[in-house]
Amino acid sequence: AVKDFLNDAVTQTLKTTFELLQGGLDTSKADGIGGMFQQFLSVHPATFTGGGSTGATAIWTTIEKVCNDAVVPVAGMVFAIVVINDLMQMVMSNNNFKDIDDSIFVRWILKVVCGVLLISNTYYIASGFFAFGTKATATAMTTLLGTNAFSGNISVASDYGIGMLIVLLLLSLIILVGVFVMLAVIVVVLASRMIEIFMYLGISPLPMATMMGGQWSEVGKNWFRGLVALAFQGLFIILALGIFSTMFTNAL
Repeated sequence: AVKDFLNDAVTQTLKTTFELLQGGLDTSKADGIGGMFQQFLSVHPATFTGGGSTGATAIWTTIEKVCNDAVVPVAGMVFAIVVINDLMQMVMSNNNFKDIDDSIFVRWILKVVCGVLLISNTYYIASGFFAFGTKATATAMTTLLGTNAFSGNISVASDYGIGMLIVLLLLSLIILVGVFVMLAVIVVVLASRMIEIFMYLGISPLPMATMMGGQWSEVGKNWFRGLVALAFQGLFIILALGIFSTMFTNAL
């Protein structure tokens, strides 16, 4: 009787873990974590709703307005300081104003024109990288997870002794708690990632204003690296879950 009780307890605990993963990561569902994957990873920020059915572009429009109306003018002033300092360095580098090459002014004008174009369109350039990232993530999600992320039969051998069954029960409880923690962490990561995306988009003209200015360009380059990493972060999350689903199914 004790063996039967422990056997059933282990089986039910593993089945609960299995159903939790299967239901939570089923990307075909509109609710639950599977719905969050669809909404937070495979959807471009322009169509992100935050899980709501109304105001589909409210967040995107708000961030776009703040960026164009408030951040771009500040970025313009920063850009002016950067390019003026860059011009002074270019002129002074030639024997302290004694040997001036006229071509430096042509290069400086081209740099200013390119900088102005980049700053005024940075928001849309940055959103283009997220278009590539969300497309790759959506394809990986369909390929690796689909609607059957976890499949397999759960059973416990009948010839296990009481000691082995107790150990299996403890391990299965640890796995169940670990799955709860993992799903909670996934929810936090998905939500914080989307907030970070809009923060990156909102201030995008400021780091771009430094891209054209010598030592200042490191600020823009670091921001650009972070932007690309953030755009493809969803793909890495799906790949990690795909590997985990394969390992979990094989373990069953």
